[in-house]
Amino acid sequence: MKREFDELQFLPVRRVSATAAPLAEIPALVRIAAQEIPSLAAAEAAVMRVQRKHPESIWAFRREDQTVGIYAMLLLNSRGLEQLLAGSIDFANPALECLSEPGTPVTAIYKWAVVARGTTAEGLHLMSKHLQGPLYAAANLYARAVGAAAQRLDFNLGFKPVRPDGDLLVYVRMCNRARPRAFAA
Repeated sequence: MKREFDELQFLPVRRVSATAAPLAEIPALVRIAAQEIPSLAAAEAAVMRVQRKHPESIWAFRREDQTVGIYAMLLLNSRGLEQLLAGSIDFANPALECLSEPGTPVTAIYKWAVVARGTTAEGLHLMSKHLQGPLYAAANLYARAVGAAAQRLDFNLGFKPVRPDGDLLVYVRMCNRARPRAFAA
């Protein structure tokens, strides 16, 4: 079922909550993510650095008191977007100078890692709502889908290839799309 990422915010959330992850939770979140994305097992130090730089980069999805998922982002500044589009960002160890400062508008959002199976996917509705905030609403989302299921999800949420021959995807935020103009007859 196709939906716009920006419209997920209007869907109900009954079983899951989402909060920016405190640094103390990063090791457990990395373990959860590594079950789905094994390459993340070696990235704990990088995830800690990113969250330390911008405390709204890594989010935990919870059901009651149990952590059940993660939404990890690189909140990029203009330099970070340039490097992303040029293919020169080191995703295993992103340079901090590519990340936006807390409290400043984000130029682009790279979906670094998402683990949200089953009902935990309701967390995406909460992230859609959070990313409508004034610092994020105009920042297009980028992703590299790892595996066929992730690619299907991204395409169903409105992501499209940046280049026909590349694996980088972009979701152009609804506020950034050209609106048709009415012409007088």
